[in-house]
Amino acid sequence: MSEPIRLIILCSWGATSSQLAVQVEKAAQKRNIELKADAGGTGEFKKKASEYDVALLEPQVRHLKKEVTKIGDENHVPVELVDQRAFGLMDGDKVLDQVLAILKK
Repeated sequence: MSEPIRLIILCSWGATSSQLAVQVEKAAQKRNIELKADAGGTGEFKKKASEYDVALLEPQVRHLKKEVTKIGDENHVPVELVDQRAFGLMDGDKVLDQVLAILKK
């Protein structure tokens, strides 16, 4: 059995990212993909970056991308912005597609 994909969705305080994390996990379950999605603030990511395979930044914290990407790079964790439309619609399937595409790179 392989390890589940470990995703963290980052925002300022973790409120909207928690909602989106739930939607991504539901989408993964429907497709029989093992995935654990966490939500958190960018400060938390500094301490726990090495625990994740992918980090997604929500649009409202895009100004922190450079800082968060540096932390991701140091821990071999790709960092991208959540697809804005998927975020607006809380579309777990579309975000899951984005995560899978990142992991294929």
